[in-house]
Formats: sequence, C-alpha cells, structure tokens
Amino acid sequence: MATVTEIMADINLRYRNTFTNAQKLVWLNEELRELFDVLEIDSPPYAFKTVGGENIYPFPDGFDFTKIKVVSMQINASSPNPTYRELPFKRNDDNVFAPGGPWYTIVSNTMYIVYPGGVPDGMTVYIYCDASPTEVLESTMNLPCELPIEYQEILKIGVLKRIAGARKDIVMYNNYNADYQEKVAEELWERKLKEPEFVQPTSSRKFRVR
Repeated sequence: MATVTEIMADINLRYRNTFTNAQKLVWLNEELRELFDVLEIDSPPYAFKTVGGENIYPFPDGFDFTKIKVVSMQINASSPNPTYRELPFKRNDDNVFAPGGPWYTIVSNTMYIVYPGGVPDGMTVYIYCDASPTEVLESTMNLPCELPIEYQEILKIGVLKRIAGARKDIVMYNNYNADYQEKVAEELWERKLKEPEFVQPTSSRKFRVR
C-alpha cells in the first residue's frame, strides 16, 4: 500500500508546483475527509456479547455513535453458521410506536436493546460505522494511506484539482475536476449495480384484490 509520501511525490510529478508540503497536506486531509464521507468508507466493526436479561451496553471511550450505520445481532446459536438480524434504530421519542422488538436506541453513551422475552445470553452484536481518516502530518507521511488503494487515484486528482485552483489555472482545474467527478460517479454507479434488484423478498404470484 502506498505511503502518503509516495502519493505526494506522484502528485508533484504530474503537476509542478511550489506549494509547501504543509499546504498540500491541508488539501490532502480535506480530500480524505470528503472521500471517506462520499464513498462511505467503513471502519472495522465493533463487537460485543450480550448478557442474559441485560438491556444496557455502554460504548467504549471515544466511540462516536453518530456514525453508526448498521447494527447486526446474532439471534440463535446454531453451529457453524448462526443467524444474524439487523436491528432497527428507534428514537427515544418514537418508542411509544415501537414494535415489540428487537430494536435498539441510544441513551446517553449507551446502547439500549429491546428484545422480546428478554435479551438472550452470549449473542454477538456487531456495530458497523462510517470511518473517519486520521489527519496526516508531515511526521506521519511515511505511513500507509488509510484510503483503500482503489480510491487513491481519486485522492490524487482531488489534490491536483485544489493545486490548480490555487494557481488560478482554470484549464487544468476544469480538466482535473471533470476527471474527479467522473471517477467518483463511476464508483458510486458500480456500487449501485452490485445491489440486489429488490431490497426485500418479493413474490412472483399475482394476487386478486377483493
């Protein structure tokens, strides 16, 4: 995996400039944050096991629950492939309309799980979150870039676009911007094509309306 130093060297090779590394790192960090958001880069899932009858599970220190995307809970102990079910999120003020469960809500810095008949013991819960990139400093440029390698070309073009904009080079800015937008759109479209045609099971049978 390429280091930030190698990525910056390629950027400088493609478009000569006199901006300092410090300034280009500002642009690179801005691009990283934008791409992590637009491309919805996931962090490794956080996992814990339930305790029988216990509904409240504190988050670890530094855990940002606002970035939670999906919560998946084991609902049986069948071996070797236990069944998992996605838990829907309910806001505290919506609980009066909430079904019997299972579902979860956030109370302070804890997850509150509602499960019919009580939370079973020893079930694994996975929490999938949006990742946030670590800010790159001049002292850490020798470390591998956190952005997956398949997106690093988009990162380079994004920084090149910002350099061209700072130089008031309208032609190069437009070229880089068009290339950038095209590559991001292609990536999002490829993801869309890989999604199932139906988000929930459907029946091919026709039913009469009575």
